[in-house]
Amino acid sequence: MSITNIFMRNILFFSRLNYPHIGGVEKQVKELSNRLVKKSFKVTIVTEKYDINLKDEEFIDGVKIVRFTPKKIKYFGLVYIWLWLFKHRDLIKSADIVHAHSVYIWYWPFRFLYPRKKSYVTFHGWEGIYPIPKKNIFIRKIDALLARKNITISDYVEKHYGIRANKLMYTSVDLPKSGLKRTEDKNVKNIIYVGRLDEDTGLRKIIEAISYLKRHHYYIEFCGDGPLRKDCEKLGKVYGFIDPNPFYQKAFICLSPGHTSILEAFTHKCLVVTTYNNPVKRDYLLMTPFKNWIVVKNSPKLLARSIQYYTKNPKKAEFMIDSAYKWVKTQNWDNATKDYLDLWGFNIN
Repeated sequence: MSITNIFMRNILFFSRLNYPHIGGVEKQVKELSNRLVKKSFKVTIVTEKYDINLKDEEFIDGVKIVRFTPKKIKYFGLVYIWLWLFKHRDLIKSADIVHAHSVYIWYWPFRFLYPRKKSYVTFHGWEGIYPIPKKNIFIRKIDALLARKNITISDYVEKHYGIRANKLMYTSVDLPKSGLKRTEDKNVKNIIYVGRLDEDTGLRKIIEAISYLKRHHYYIEFCGDGPLRKDCEKLGKVYGFIDPNPFYQKAFICLSPGHTSILEAFTHKCLVVTTYNNPVKRDYLLMTPFKNWIVVKNSPKLLARSIQYYTKNPKKAEFMIDSAYKWVKTQNWDNATKDYLDLWGFNIN
């Protein structure tokens, strides 16, 4: 389909949270929306109003944001969303494409109300609960059945949720605008962790590993926040949720277990050394194209030994660092936008 045929086509995104909230899904929706607007699409995002200071409706960089205040009541909360969307169904009626980011359940009744409407879903990650509740697996299977097609972020989702991906993607990232530091110019004892400071990330094992190394004078910085903040403050500096790029730039090792932070670390030529705390998280890390370019250990002691080994022998990490950097350059937002357009049937440049 040519660009003249899609002029001002309407895209409606559903996303539970959205910018200015910080997160991997929020980042993807924002980056995709901005690029689609530049390609003459009209983009609307329906999302929860997580802060009372946010406006019910506003335009940000040409993207229309429509927010509703969720009701934190079991079961009725979802019914409320369906009722709110029914009241605002003109948003759906005017859309050429409806695409839900994980929350396709919001669209379930409207899939039948507008059976010819093209609707899609992106399955982002997992809910952080192990074992995965059967209810969550059931919902995703229904999502995959009702949606025209889906995008699945990473391979492990197919295995653990029993769904087939129409298109497989990974997190997209921006390359640093400033010059890269070479490995030999970095202090090899500088370490960074980026993400939530919580149990489900495997951070407890990382904390134990760093505790073993405390007397060896490693310097660790945490860009994130959460329940384990006080434990992290005993080991290094905690900055909260801030731009991590300046910290990646000077770090040699990144301990983060999340895909977004791992790929960001690749762009700054950091070595990723990390861990997992359940089989889902293991597959999340090891069922990936970059599994051979990261160091994954299941125990704090092995994690600590790996950190020591590569800081004493940084040359041993060069192949992994260079291979990861070469691959991550292909995981950019322009390519991700093209994947979405291909999924929807818009084959344009």
